[in-house]
Amino acid sequence: MMNELPRFFEKILNINEPWRIEKIEQDGNKVNIYVNFKRGAKFEINGKRYGAYDTVKKTWRHLNLFQYETYIHARVPRIKTEDGIKIIEVPWSRPNSGFTLLFEAFVLEMYQHMTVAEISKKYKVTENRIWRILEHHVMKELKKQDFSKEPIKILSVDEIARKKNHVYVTNFVDVERGKVVFIAKGKDAKTFKKFKTKYIEKKGKVSDIKTICMDMSVAFKSGAKEHFPKAKLVFDKFHIIKLLNEQLNKIRKRESKDYKDLLNKTKYIFLKNPKNLTNKQNEKLEQLMEYKYLDTVKAYSLILELKKIFDYKKPAYASKFFKKWYDKTLKSNIPEMKKAAKSLYKHIKGILMHLKTGLTNAKIEGMNSKLRTFTKRAYGFKSFKYLSITIFLALGKLSFS
Repeated sequence: MMNELPRFFEKILNINEPWRIEKIEQDGNKVNIYVNFKRGAKFEINGKRYGAYDTVKKTWRHLNLFQYETYIHARVPRIKTEDGIKIIEVPWSRPNSGFTLLFEAFVLEMYQHMTVAEISKKYKVTENRIWRILEHHVMKELKKQDFSKEPIKILSVDEIARKKNHVYVTNFVDVERGKVVFIAKGKDAKTFKKFKTKYIEKKGKVSDIKTICMDMSVAFKSGAKEHFPKAKLVFDKFHIIKLLNEQLNKIRKRESKDYKDLLNKTKYIFLKNPKNLTNKQNEKLEQLMEYKYLDTVKAYSLILELKKIFDYKKPAYASKFFKKWYDKTLKSNIPEMKKAAKSLYKHIKGILMHLKTGLTNAKIEGMNSKLRTFTKRAYGFKSFKYLSITIFLALGKLSFS
């Protein structure tokens, strides 16, 4: 039975002629598998076969065997070719890696459920080495991108910002395929130039992109118009409501100084969809709505009124509705709401385009919900590189081979 053990491991480790396992030993909490090649073996490079010139001793970490850390050891041949001395690639690992292919595949799977720190601690491998595994496989897959085969028609652009660690990134998403295709450092107009350069480099055409769905950032709008001038800009419901809610919360905070008892702990009552309020929150909201002189209540009513615009199917009717709401909001003399109304007025074409096309960033917002869980694994957003790796692993729909 013991004599059959090396042959068993040869099968599961994909070790074939001229390689063979010579012995397997246990050393404390470790299992060491020793691999060698047959004397006189020839190795093929570029269609030619060569004998070994000399060997280099190498070790690779493999998957744990039960509770034991497992390592593969081998003398790897070096051969003399017309182009110089080459080191033979072994079938159980990629070049310049200290891990087996199976161990690296396992790390990719574990990262879907654990942080790098947790993987590092559990398998006694430094965090930097884990990150290098992840980075290699992500970059390998991204090199396969070919936008001539998968042209992007509808592009969604969204930012991730964490002021605490001063890391800002912009995600570019292929809406139809529901995957992140590019990540740029920063959140300004230059991110569009970076994306355009990479898109063209990967055989895409500027004319491919017909529509861009994004928020109402001045920088984004500028970047989109400069680099994709023929694309239609869409500002969707999510970003419109987000803009209004941000102003509403500023009003609530301002008035809380004078009406602390009344407005304390009411933030989410005003921000939540009325349909999702609990009975207790509904009761509180009804009470608040009686204070019609408060700017917070007036602003909340204006926002509820504007939401009716999303019921319109024809942009022309929606445009007339918005004009009435805009005039009413300016007359309210609520500074924050007047600012929001003017901002929406500047972006009305994109808002009406949203009503016409029905395009939204709902898919990307759903993706961001998943991303919030994953990004806790990226060194707390301290590194753009690690954050990018995490985003692609979470949302890039990469098919590792």
